[in-house]
Amino acid sequence: MSSTKIVLTAEVVPHVALDFMNNTHFEELDMVQSLGELITDYQQSDNATLSHALKAWYEHTQAHFSRENELMMDIHFPMYPMHSGEHARVLEEMELMVTSWNHNYDIALLSEYVFTAWPQWFEQHVNSMDMVTAQFAVMNGYEPHK
Repeated sequence: MSSTKIVLTAEVVPHVALDFMNNTHFEELDMVQSLGELITDYQQSDNATLSHALKAWYEHTQAHFSRENELMMDIHFPMYPMHSGEHARVLEEMELMVTSWNHNYDIALLSEYVFTAWPQWFEQHVNSMDMVTAQFAVMNGYEPHK
């Protein structure tokens, strides 16, 4: 395997007050790291493998955001519209990226998204919206170690 770019690691992404959110973030980081390895090692014959990994990441992200959205509704989080709106925006962007890949197999575009755009967004999102959501949940009686 060739030299792999590190996208983000659990050590550098801020941890929030809820274990389930942290665990989901760590799962997502592992998936993106695997995707990054596939991109780094990309050959034309790997289109199907990369397409499968992208689909799995997209589905994981849908479940990730759905669980956070449910939490926000359960705790009557006042910033729910903004936070869930950000989830919707990112899912739409990710869906466009997956669709683009499946039609054009543009490795440069996919690399830019996986190695630059997504990590910048993810770190900022966890450090702001997820951090506040988790703190609000714990302050309002949600068990942090569920």
